[in-house]
Amino acid sequence: MGSLVLGAGGGGDIVSALLPFERLRKNGEKVVLGAILWERRVEDPVPGPICTNDLREVEAINERVAVLGPNSYAIREGKRVIPQAARVARILGVNVVSFCISGGAIGLYDDLTEIASELGIDQVIGVDAGGDILAEGTESNLLSPLADSIALASLTKLEESYLKTQLSVIGLGADGELEAEYLLQRISKIASLNGLVEILGYDESTASLVERVLEVTITEASALPLKAFRGLYGEVSIRNGKRRVFVSPLTSVMFTFRPRVVASISKLYEAVRNSSSLEEANEALHQLGLITELDRERQSKDE
Repeated sequence: MGSLVLGAGGGGDIVSALLPFERLRKNGEKVVLGAILWERRVEDPVPGPICTNDLREVEAINERVAVLGPNSYAIREGKRVIPQAARVARILGVNVVSFCISGGAIGLYDDLTEIASELGIDQVIGVDAGGDILAEGTESNLLSPLADSIALASLTKLEESYLKTQLSVIGLGADGELEAEYLLQRISKIASLNGLVEILGYDESTASLVERVLEVTITEASALPLKAFRGLYGEVSIRNGKRRVFVSPLTSVMFTFRPRVVASISKLYEAVRNSSSLEEANEALHQLGLITELDRERQSKDE
């Protein structure tokens, strides 16, 4: 049996997923790398996640799941898009299982269950860069709740199905949304409910691996934890100067949780837990008064 380590928020989260991936691999365990495939607008002209029909040079599993290799890419409105997951596959010389969340929380749960069965997986670890997956759902500065909430809901359902499941977060506040101090309050609340499993972070060998990967990937939230490990301290700008992030040694620390405990204090989870499509989950978040990353991408495309 083995583990699937999943970049839970799309884009560069797969870079952060390399921390538990490399630790398990160094221990001689079987480990598969996975990613929710959703690229930022600067890379992908089409709003929303990337599904199998847009992918090339892959092994298709179903309409939402594919196995990416070093030569995989997507065609999006005629543009060749190389997902961050494919870039990681090229550098590491491994395959990456990609997941499209068009089926909402139920669809992602079904797909994770199918892959776990096919590949002999008995543990799934979701990894989020920035920490927004720990949000309650009422925060005014929460900008990208959709992919995270779907991932949390599916991981929670996996845990309830008695598959060993964990949720890891690194780079508190590194995406310029929720502040690190607020996220630490959330972590303390989760810990008080017996939901905090482990606190680890970077070591030298993993840092060297991530440095290689960052030469070919485009990510800010997953790059800042490494920079913190290498000594960066102070406020930096990201997203073309639109957001400011304070970087410290804390940024390089990874916290690991029981998903069901995180879900127990999350309105985001409650909203999307039974969603069977991306649009249904998106509308459920609208009911909480939230504007999602899908909304923002569509607005940007229309402007």
